[in-house]
Amino acid sequence: MRRWTGIIAGSCLAAALLLAGHGGCDCGGGTASGTPCLTQDDCPAGQMCLDGFCRALDGSPGDGEGGTDGEDGDESGEGADADTLAEGDGGEVVCPEGGEPCAGSCCAAGEGCRYNLCVAIGVCDADEDCGSDSYCEDGACLPYGTGPRDDHNPDCTRVVIAGLFAPTLQCSWEGPPAGDAYPLNRHLLSTPMVVDFDFDDDPTTVRPSIVFTSDDGDDGGSEQSTGVIRIVNGRDCTQQASLDMQLTSHSSPPAVGDVDGDGRAEVVAFQAGGGLVAFHYLEALGIWDVLWRSHLADGSAYSPTGGGWTGPALHDLDDDGVSEVLRGGLIFAADGTLLGSSLGVAPDGGSHAGIGIFPVVADVDADALPELVTGAGVYAYDTTTHDWVREAYSVAGLTGGHAAVADFDLDGRPEVAVVTAGTVRIHTLESTVTFGPITLPGGGTGGPPTIADFDGDGFPEVASAGANAYAVFDPDCVPAPTRSGACAAGRTDGILWSSPTQDLSSNVTGSSVFDFEGDGPAEVVYADECFVRVYAGATGEVIFSQKSSSCTWYENPVVADVDGDFNAEIVVAANTNCGDPTVGRACSALEPGNIDPLFAGLHCDSGANCVSGICDAGLCRCTTTDECCTDGCVSTGYVCAAPPAGTPGAGNTCRASRPTGFAGLRVYRDAADTWVGSRPIWNQHPYHVTHVDDTGRVPRTSAVAVNWTAPGLNNFRQNVQGDPTSIGSPDLTSGRGDYEHLCDTGTRTIDLEVMICNRGTEPVGDGIVVTFYDGPPDAGGAVLCSTATDRALAPGECDPVSCPWVGVPDSPTDVYVDADPGAEERECVEGNNWTVIPGVRCEGIG
Repeated sequence: MRRWTGIIAGSCLAAALLLAGHGGCDCGGGTASGTPCLTQDDCPAGQMCLDGFCRALDGSPGDGEGGTDGEDGDESGEGADADTLAEGDGGEVVCPEGGEPCAGSCCAAGEGCRYNLCVAIGVCDADEDCGSDSYCEDGACLPYGTGPRDDHNPDCTRVVIAGLFAPTLQCSWEGPPAGDAYPLNRHLLSTPMVVDFDFDDDPTTVRPSIVFTSDDGDDGGSEQSTGVIRIVNGRDCTQQASLDMQLTSHSSPPAVGDVDGDGRAEVVAFQAGGGLVAFHYLEALGIWDVLWRSHLADGSAYSPTGGGWTGPALHDLDDDGVSEVLRGGLIFAADGTLLGSSLGVAPDGGSHAGIGIFPVVADVDADALPELVTGAGVYAYDTTTHDWVREAYSVAGLTGGHAAVADFDLDGRPEVAVVTAGTVRIHTLESTVTFGPITLPGGGTGGPPTIADFDGDGFPEVASAGANAYAVFDPDCVPAPTRSGACAAGRTDGILWSSPTQDLSSNVTGSSVFDFEGDGPAEVVYADECFVRVYAGATGEVIFSQKSSSCTWYENPVVADVDGDFNAEIVVAANTNCGDPTVGRACSALEPGNIDPLFAGLHCDSGANCVSGICDAGLCRCTTTDECCTDGCVSTGYVCAAPPAGTPGAGNTCRASRPTGFAGLRVYRDAADTWVGSRPIWNQHPYHVTHVDDTGRVPRTSAVAVNWTAPGLNNFRQNVQGDPTSIGSPDLTSGRGDYEHLCDTGTRTIDLEVMICNRGTEPVGDGIVVTFYDGPPDAGGAVLCSTATDRALAPGECDPVSCPWVGVPDSPTDVYVDADPGAEERECVEGNNWTVIPGVRCEGIG
């Protein structure tokens, strides 16, 4: 809540800090002077940091600095001037009646001396009441850097109410811009990737891109040579590049990471016709080009086919600080040279051998060397032959399939989870089966597994999608569990929960998981042929649903910070390659109106969470569809309809409808910006956090953290989640406003300046809007100009911004400044983003 009207006292910066006893306030509009400072530590002995400048204790500018240049300013400020001061017998300051001595000066009536600073007393009850980069302490607004707080508020947290899940569409890509060489390539059959290519050459900004393979819409399960790699901006989904200089396999996801060691990520993909291709960005020319195509040591092309639904993976296998590239069991050097090929493109693929398996690499046996883990074996990398060799402890005989690794019994050693031939199992590195095999509910072959603590009991579970159901499998849900976790469902068939889905085409789709609310249990993100849904990890309740469409390959939604705002977003790929070209695959079991039968409606904690203002039994209630969304539900597809039978409460709810499918890419964010932060990267399908850093750099073998022993991890295909004990938050403030005093009387333009700070406990991304007004905005103040921050701000960091005001009058104007006026950024304190620049006027040159 912004509080403007009635706050300003007098014509100085009394609204901010009321620094009356120390001067530094030029009521006539002159600039503050002295050495700029952020905290007291920036000032020399004998001076204090007041209103952003170092000042002597009597309030005058520091040594060597001139006074204010305002022509009609009150030189004395609002406190007592020198003529009213007297000294007692002991040399102490004696103030007139009502005044209080303070650091060699006197405070005005109504002010008190706090930390050698005169401040108004009784003006605040909380930080919400303070502006100008200050905080509330015992009824007074103190500048940051003074008093008990240094450069941020350590108690800045945001309240996240579990169960409130209200994603909204952030942006979408529905096809390339006009003039594109491949206009029909707007269908996504594989998983999108996220990375910051650092196009702006500024490491202080986080501006990720989304990378994906696009297809022309022809259905087909074979390895077709019709893919075009696209790169779009994660903030608004505008296309940044089309890598059409080399076509790729249409259903294969790319991998992104720094392959050549130049500090910027490359894109690696399955080349059309076989083999691999790598693309790199040529900064000097501002274009993308082919870096290499896979080849043999003699330079001749090497273009194997097979496993076309999978994608490459990037890992440093020999601890030399340079990444190798994997296609199934094939190993390539960073320059595309084939190194090892003994295992082929689909090692131990089992029922998935024809379409391929994703390479899973980790040091599973703690020998400081990476291993390739398949569904039926563990293979060490031989640095002499540059190929895989089966570990002696890995007993052959199991059926292969898709693998993932985690420590399921928390003994410090990982186990292997495998999905194959319609079953799920867990076995040790030595191939001893400890759980399963359990048949997939609803049948089907089964998609690549995900691993997370779905129910919050401290132990990981494994999940997979089949033909007609998505299921979470729990080793605690058996008649005689061997670990001390919990099975909240009370089942003994190995299944924590399952939920109906529709994947009648491939039934091998992937999924991902993320703890959006930072409360411990991870939520499932899964898209079938008809909807993309988020499921509560512990129960399987559908807490979010939106229309989607796909013939289904190995694709899965991913969760990452795609726009640099330090909050997670969901990225969803879709296509209409089969069925009606506008609808996609026909969906069975829908309620009338093409409504998702599994989604009861948008959740709420109170009426404030609902557009309608009505919350009953935890669901927003409505009478018209307009009461479901602020944009009329055009982008999100919600409709006001009766809830599923048996839903508690009264009234219709906001349901997800699918009148048609769509082709392209969608990014969803939380409408209330309450999701916890995540990393700005998801670089390959077999993603498990520690194998890549936030910039896309692939760490050397010896530097890779062990996922299953790292705090908060022990997962697979789950991005970094928030700390369940404390949800940090940014807190934007503005202060130390100033302006360019001399201006051309012809153009009457000056630059308004202000310092934007983050006083919270979580970083805030760049692009924060800062607006300047000619009066209080809530009293009709008009916009003078707007600008935006150009870098991310860590807790305690500040950055100056400025923008030009054209048509500045001769008479002084108090300029009001607000950071994030549209409240786009979720903060722990929303009302302290303002400051005032007093007495701004065009004083004329000369």
